Amino acid sequence: MRTLYRVTVAVAAIGITALSLTGSAHAGNGSAVGAGLLGFGVGAVVGSALAPQTVYVAPPPPVYYAPPPPVYVGPPVYVAPVYVGPGYYGRPYRGHRR
Repeated sequence: MRTLYRVTVAVAAIGITALSLTGSAHAGNGSAVGAGLLGFGVGAVVGSALAPQTVYVAPPPPVYYAPPPPVYVGPPVYVAPVYVGPGYYGRPYRGHRR
């Protein structure tokens, strides 16, 4: 475990030393920051314009069937009752005289 600790400290010390020897970057008068923000804004606008949009599709309309033609219903037919006589009903009723 001690060896791992020593190696970690040595790598950190070498990294700090290497980074401290480099010079600082000068961005000028800040125009690079403005150009970066402008590029970010243009990219956001173009990206949102090219993004796929959600499309809601309505179900297809129902199939229309024409109504059937009207059926003519005439007035009811009246049939006059026909008297047949007592024999038509089978036995004569009680009290019937022949």
